[in-house]
Amino acid sequence: MPELTERMGASALQDTLSRDLRADRWRPGERLPTERDLGARYGVARNTVRRALDALEQQGLIHRHVGRGTFRAEPPPAAPAAMEESLSPSDVVECRLIFEPEMISLAVARADQADIARMGECLRGTDEAADLATFERWDAALHDAFAAGTHNGAVIAMSRSLARVRERTDWGQLKARGNTAEHRAVLQAQHHAMVEAVRRRDRAEARRVMREHILFVQDYMFGD
Repeated sequence: MPELTERMGASALQDTLSRDLRADRWRPGERLPTERDLGARYGVARNTVRRALDALEQQGLIHRHVGRGTFRAEPPPAAPAAMEESLSPSDVVECRLIFEPEMISLAVARADQADIARMGECLRGTDEAADLATFERWDAALHDAFAAGTHNGAVIAMSRSLARVRERTDWGQLKARGNTAEHRAVLQAQHHAMVEAVRRRDRAEARRVMREHILFVQDYMFGD
């Protein structure tokens, strides 16, 4: 992301932070850097940062607490997802096979250090998960971190729409079929390889491993 100069002022800083917030650089409820840190990062004075944050708060994108800091606001409740309820898990996996290899390729090109740190956090969560529900939650969060790393609102929205199918009972039953130590080890090796490819900015490898990963999931969820 390009550095801002003081001449660009509060309006330019507001636009830049607004894009980052809408692209989920910071997750809902996550604390943003301090005004001093934001000023240093973007090369502007603290009063410029304060004016930009004032405008973002009025838009409902952030909220501030005296003595605690500035936080990403929770998004408004989503509209009922009737279409997502009608999608079969097998159709969703096929769509992911088409979509997610290119998604992670774009993340390789655009993810910043904060995005990569979030991927690492999700990876640790999957490593340490003691049960399937916890593993699935961190697994979904890792794929969401890949989507957020694209900094493309349409990609993020599409990824989250597909991910909501993971919350259904039928999906959980199918995933439980493959909840073995051997399958978990393969999934984790693939997760680590994908995050490492993002860190190394290797688009071809990230695309290859993501495709291999989804084919593996497809095989144990729907294979004989």
